[in-house]
Amino acid sequence: MKQRNANHKRSLYLCVCFTTLFTFFMHPVGELHAQNKPNLSIQITEEQKELKKLEAEIEKNRKKNLAAKKQERSILSNLEVIDRRFRLYRKEVVLLESKIKEKEQEALSLSTQIRAMGKEIENSREEISKRLRTIYKEKQSGGLKIIFAAQDYPDLLRRLYYLKTIARREEQVLSTFKTRHRDLEEKREKLVLVKKALIADRSSLTQKLTESRTEKRQKDRLLSRVRKERDLYTKTISEMTDSSEQIQALIRQLEKEKKRLKSNRSGQFSKKKGKLQWPNDGRLVGRYGRQKHPKFDTMIYRKGIEIAPGVGGEVRNVFDGTVVYADWFKGYGMVIIVDHGENYYSLYAHLEKLLVDVGDQVKMDRVIGEIGGTGLAHNAKLYFEIRHQGKPINPMAWLQKR
Repeated sequence: MKQRNANHKRSLYLCVCFTTLFTFFMHPVGELHAQNKPNLSIQITEEQKELKKLEAEIEKNRKKNLAAKKQERSILSNLEVIDRRFRLYRKEVVLLESKIKEKEQEALSLSTQIRAMGKEIENSREEISKRLRTIYKEKQSGGLKIIFAAQDYPDLLRRLYYLKTIARREEQVLSTFKTRHRDLEEKREKLVLVKKALIADRSSLTQKLTESRTEKRQKDRLLSRVRKERDLYTKTISEMTDSSEQIQALIRQLEKEKKRLKSNRSGQFSKKKGKLQWPNDGRLVGRYGRQKHPKFDTMIYRKGIEIAPGVGGEVRNVFDGTVVYADWFKGYGMVIIVDHGENYYSLYAHLEKLLVDVGDQVKMDRVIGEIGGTGLAHNAKLYFEIRHQGKPINPMAWLQKR
């Protein structure tokens, strides 16, 4: 009688356990961990940090520009402000486009993983459900049959060990199933966040593109006025003359500093007259020397040449030297000046990007920048000068004939 009661209690216990498991697996997938959603945090990427820095700089320039409008500003100063803002917007555009591309790849990868995990979880659910249905149909008596079939005590221990192993295996399967399901939900939540970030980034990209186009139109309008209005044109030429003299003063100061430090560079530049390679393979569109304005009937003196860029728009150094200037210069846009020794310097202006820093030793034909439209340039052009002792000389006499 006692043995029968003990067997009855054991059967009830097993029944309760398996009934609980059966109830668990009859729930929908989405209810398994409805109360255990993970807290996800968005990591700030290096690109986001860079964007924040750029936005801060743009805001700073914007405030300066508003303050400057209260007083008369030079045409070249206005152009530089526009150029700087335009470049900042364009840089933001590039960074946002890169970020959006990464987010799109991440979203695609997450979607693929979610589909694969969903199929795997569904297969596991079906297998476990079949197992539970089988146990339910047997009315939990399968384990008892195995135990009661034992021939002796050692056989009973072996059978008990077998049943425990099966139970642990079932528990591991259930634990793996729950973990997989939790991972699936985490990836789904992450995908939602990625898609929201994509929407925000695309909206920001549209805004930055609009702002950059606005700056470009503003510069085009100003340059158009300079070409059409005599007073503005005259004022611009006067300002460019002042800028050219400032470059001459800069070079003279560099020469004085070299003499003071006794570091005057000796070279072979003077022997390269008529042999220098062109800084770009593009077409010559502006010549050196005195020229007559076609509309205003006035004479101007161009101190360098202009080259419409060829394919690629790379700017190459014409001869070995040391970079002594790499920054903005009023009217010239972004500028690189290279010291070739013997008091000879080459100047590259209207650049879009600087690929060297002050102090860099640069070999002949090295790419040092990219052609842009900064400064007084209306479109992408390279402005090129050669100076001796600070004064401009005709570059065409030094470049190879085409």
